[in-house]
Amino acid sequence: MGNDNNETSFLIKEKTLSKKLKLLIDNMKLKKQDAFLVPRADMYSAEEVPHNEERLKYISNFSGSAGYAVISANSYVKSVIFSDGRYELQLKREVDPKNFDCLNGGFKEVCFFLNENKKKLKNIAIDPWLLTLKQYELLKSLLKGSKIRFELVDKNLIDEIWVKKKFVLNDKIFEIPYQISGEPTSSKINRLKKIIKNNNCDFYILFNPPGFSWLLNIRGTDLRYTPVIRSFCVISKTGEVLIFTKNHTLKKFFSKNKQIKIYKLDDFYNLFLNFNNKKFLIDPNFLPLKIYDILKENDLSYQIINCPVDKFKAIKNPVELSGFKNAHLKDGLAILKFLLWFEKNVNSNKLTEICLSRKLFDIRSLDKTFICESFATISAFADNGAIIHYKANISSNKKIDESSLYLIDTGAHYLDGTTDITRTLLVGEVKSQMLDDYTLVLKGHIAISSASFPVGTKGRELDTLGRVALWSDGKDYAHGTGHGVGHVLSVHEGPISISKISECFIKAGMVISNEPGYYKKGEYGIRIENLEVVKEKANKNFLCFENLTRVPLELNLINKKMLSSFEINWINNYHKKVYQDLSKLIDKNDKDLLLFLKRKTIAI
Repeated sequence: MGNDNNETSFLIKEKTLSKKLKLLIDNMKLKKQDAFLVPRADMYSAEEVPHNEERLKYISNFSGSAGYAVISANSYVKSVIFSDGRYELQLKREVDPKNFDCLNGGFKEVCFFLNENKKKLKNIAIDPWLLTLKQYELLKSLLKGSKIRFELVDKNLIDEIWVKKKFVLNDKIFEIPYQISGEPTSSKINRLKKIIKNNNCDFYILFNPPGFSWLLNIRGTDLRYTPVIRSFCVISKTGEVLIFTKNHTLKKFFSKNKQIKIYKLDDFYNLFLNFNNKKFLIDPNFLPLKIYDILKENDLSYQIINCPVDKFKAIKNPVELSGFKNAHLKDGLAILKFLLWFEKNVNSNKLTEICLSRKLFDIRSLDKTFICESFATISAFADNGAIIHYKANISSNKKIDESSLYLIDTGAHYLDGTTDITRTLLVGEVKSQMLDDYTLVLKGHIAISSASFPVGTKGRELDTLGRVALWSDGKDYAHGTGHGVGHVLSVHEGPISISKISECFIKAGMVISNEPGYYKKGEYGIRIENLEVVKEKANKNFLCFENLTRVPLELNLINKKMLSSFEINWINNYHKKVYQDLSKLIDKNDKDLLLFLKRKTIAI
């Protein structure tokens, strides 16, 4: 009965999507537009997008956090969606193949597709707010010589047909005091002023909400999982900050600061008219094409730079790192309580993926410093775990009612720090293949965590360490091994990463995830993730990682025979730290929790 209902709801959804797509294409034909480029992005190129700006999801039903669609109005060219390997299975589940071809790739592959179809898709509509200058320059260079025309639209074509859009602005702001930030706003602005002056420029356009929020030591509730203020600012070489925003509370918040001036988002055009003979620093990775066009229209000179604020905030100061450690202790205790509750109730046949994620949220919420989750919890049982960025919904929500693996990838923002952790738990009877696969992933995790590497090492040079054990068994995973983590900002903080293509230098003070995985299609997913802080070794020419996460591993899934004595010692030492730190936080009267912690951290 449940399956019939699910199929009916899916058909209704697909029928609705086809109607939306037809409406959009009919509108494009009236305007003589052959194609429309739809990035999964907002004007800030952010990973988390407000519901009312989820245009790719609206037109295709694809809910992944990365992707692009090319909507074709030419009956000889089918519309396409591009996303990376993390979303291969998700694309197949969510997107109607009658409406879209689903292809692997990113923006470069979008450009190749347009080039291949240049004779049929000659007039391409683009929303200049949703494409960065860097993307536009790449698009032009890869389509150089073609007769394709780019039409920069004043209003997004999807917004024109999205008539029942819900918009709720939650514009609360809170300050990150010096005791938590470790550096006052004045000091951060002075650092930025020096960069502007050293480049012989007058202003820097900071179009980067995490950087904006870090610079001014403020956080907000504009988004559900990323506590930033969705605004941008122009900083002058004298330290004046001109903020452009929809957030009405900023004006009152900074009313006593004469160096900070607040403007409406739409005021920037008129203000730029007053900047004759001024020179701007811009980052093409973030700057929307729209702002660049305004600079060009007004004959304003500019100079390219990689966002200096991104570099500043990537290196955490001692106060921020102390906050990270405190947050991981609080979060470790919350997850330990969740794991005990899970163990007590796993055989009840009442647990589901959704109720498990809600339970952990409820436990975390008891801490007074808890702000919000740092992303939507991935709560995935059995074959759902093989979908790398799976999101449980009413139709997919599995019961925990058979022997398999349960994967939970979850994180939280506390007032003093941010967490991100993944654990894979055994439910019922274990299969030998599960043991071997989990242990291969664990070996990769240990190889990263225990690595010693010279200053000047790039993320791609460390990535291999997480994969070697899996490669030896002919296995791999379709995602990076690690990402940077912001301090009460974005849990996925660029440009830091450990991946096959990462050119980022790994530096002391960075906080990075360590998360190799393996996904057996149709059966289960395995991922083990801790956060690590990069530290200097005694020999300052070398770096290493120090573990931040304090949550036990799944002992029932470890095949000890596959481990070296070094790896066994690493596991035992890690569990010793987990026990020492979490046992101090457990109420003496909570004997069940303390005994559970002892059992979960016993030496192997």
